[in-house]
Amino acid sequence: MKKLLLIFTIIFSVSLSAQDCSELLISGYVEGYSNNRALEIFNPTTEPIELSNYSVGRFSNGGTDFEGIQLPAGTLASGGVYVIVIDKRDPEGVTFEEPVWNGYVLVDIILDEVTGEPLLDENGNEIVGVQYDAEGGTLYGDDYDANYDLQGLADVFLCPNYNVNNAMYFNGNDAVALISGTEIAVDGSNIIDVIGVIGEDPGDAWVDEDDSWITRDKTLKRNSNVMAGTGAVVAGGTFDFTQWTIYPKNTFNVIGSHACDCVTDGITAISEVSIKVFPSHTSGELTVWSPELMSKIEVYNQAGQLVFVNEAPNTRLYDFSINHLANGVYMINTYFENGQMSFGKVVKQ
Repeated sequence: MKKLLLIFTIIFSVSLSAQDCSELLISGYVEGYSNNRALEIFNPTTEPIELSNYSVGRFSNGGTDFEGIQLPAGTLASGGVYVIVIDKRDPEGVTFEEPVWNGYVLVDIILDEVTGEPLLDENGNEIVGVQYDAEGGTLYGDDYDANYDLQGLADVFLCPNYNVNNAMYFNGNDAVALISGTEIAVDGSNIIDVIGVIGEDPGDAWVDEDDSWITRDKTLKRNSNVMAGTGAVVAGGTFDFTQWTIYPKNTFNVIGSHACDCVTDGITAISEVSIKVFPSHTSGELTVWSPELMSKIEVYNQAGQLVFVNEAPNTRLYDFSINHLANGVYMINTYFENGQMSFGKVVKQ
């Protein structure tokens, strides 16, 4: 699924971004340890959108050759997100290369490799982090922490074999794109959104005004006031990193829902409250937790249909069952007394 952009001169100085709220956009990007790679796609429109009409991929190391992969069939509801994660899981339960983290990584005090003493931060406190073996493989324990669970956020796992399709193996210096269709049009008119600049090799990564990495060892989350993708951003253009909030390496807890000014549906504003929906994959029983009082919970399927609603006044913890629903991905809309709302997601399996 490669397409060389033959007429780049036509689009060097052209911004072909969609009109506000009219097309899918990339709302999240994870470039973390080893194979911890993910993209989050958001539907800012008022209608469900068929995902198989789109592809995601990369332009490697300043190249203009698109390494893409078509998204699987399915609809993404208005206001919904679709999280794409590299698949390195082995169905036999044995490590297949290095799988993305599943929430059971071993977290402990980080020791100096030479002295064996605890590493200290600038305030003299011991630094806590993920533990690795001598070969650099992640160590796992018995305790689950959702902050280290990228597998659980996935709506689909793609590209298990780099030599078959490496669309999701971006490394900070690759422009990452969302396109309509499966191949780039000669004039680039079907390029919907780009992280980075097509045809530009930034070295290690694109950087900010302080020369700090933006796209390597970082998680990016689109700001809520961004209502359309960039269109074709190519050599001679600029990666507008101000559209993004930049988080440290292996930050996963901002992925899985997205607030956007496009989708308010009469609500005063999208809430900054971070709800937790657990387990992320369930056969039926579900819990929604919020630090603020919830007034109502709605569940929507991927077609955008309301399949469950319950008034939950003055509740921070709400347990309920979705046993009656078919297997699939569901959006959880949580409303608060102040007229705001937050989004969550669960996979029924």
